[in-house]
Amino acid sequence: MSVISLIKAVVARLLFAVHGVLVAWRVTDLEDDQIYYLLLIPVVLLAVEMIFTLKFTENGEWKWFCPSVLLYLASVVPGIYLLELQLYENRIDYRDEQGWDECVSYANDSTVALSEVNGVTIPISLSESDWVLALEQILLCLLVLGRWLLPKGELTRDQLSQLLLVYIGMAADILEFSIENLKEDNVKCNAVLIYMILGLWAWSLLQFTLVLTSVSGAKVRMFRKTKKIYICRACLCCENEIWALSITLLMQDGPFLVMRLYLLIHHNVVNQMMIFFTCKNILVIMLQAYRILIVCTDSNQIEPAEDSGDAVEVMEDASEPSKKSSQSGDMVALDVKGE
Repeated sequence: MSVISLIKAVVARLLFAVHGVLVAWRVTDLEDDQIYYLLLIPVVLLAVEMIFTLKFTENGEWKWFCPSVLLYLASVVPGIYLLELQLYENRIDYRDEQGWDECVSYANDSTVALSEVNGVTIPISLSESDWVLALEQILLCLLVLGRWLLPKGELTRDQLSQLLLVYIGMAADILEFSIENLKEDNVKCNAVLIYMILGLWAWSLLQFTLVLTSVSGAKVRMFRKTKKIYICRACLCCENEIWALSITLLMQDGPFLVMRLYLLIHHNVVNQMMIFFTCKNILVIMLQAYRILIVCTDSNQIEPAEDSGDAVEVMEDASEPSKKSSQSGDMVALDVKGE
């Protein structure tokens, strides 16, 4: 691994660590208890993870999984959980003080700065709700930036660029899901709904620990011709694109749609934005299912041999365009003698 890649790997983990420290600092200030500095344990483990990863991997990163992102989420997500729950408790206390039946936003918007620790302070003052929003926004921005800085591993530049574009779209949807739903009047003082929304928010963030892209790599397709049916091994094994679409469907779009429908139907949270994003979720899921069907159908297309049509093995490599240019065609077909 080059020196530049090594420096970028260190910088990415330093950014993760700084944000983790900032979240732990803010939570400790709010709760006034030093025990919350235990949130820094995953930050410390980032250094161990970096040494282990750089030592035992050839390209400076694992193939399918990114442990540095997992440790980053383990340090930041619990802290944001606690900050969101503190906002909920403030709303409940304010409602009880005013003697109201309905819950409203906490009226105290005075700015709060971080306390001084060993002579170190940060000259930033925000309201309690703005602190939570800022930390969530930084989290999602660093997930995209960190993936860009981290070594590519076995990803090509084409795959990495597409993965980053996918990450940006995912981050925007996740941020919108948490912000829009938590500000609903029927949700603000409902602890169960807040736990459910935060749980789905945390579940969707785990996608960033998986290094999957819809750019297909090397694929091997085996076809066997019978009288009525063609059997395709590629579709059964699931291409990389199908895995990526399925994970997005199970970890983000599917749960988000279920939660929004639950709010619409059971809790009567009906407004223009809720209806719009629910329809958007339905449309996205339909398009994902359609894309999976198209990929499987395309995988099952027959590539006949010139002389013998009994069986054909087709090898494609979409991740190495340089090899394609040196060949007369885009695919190499190997005739296999039929039984």
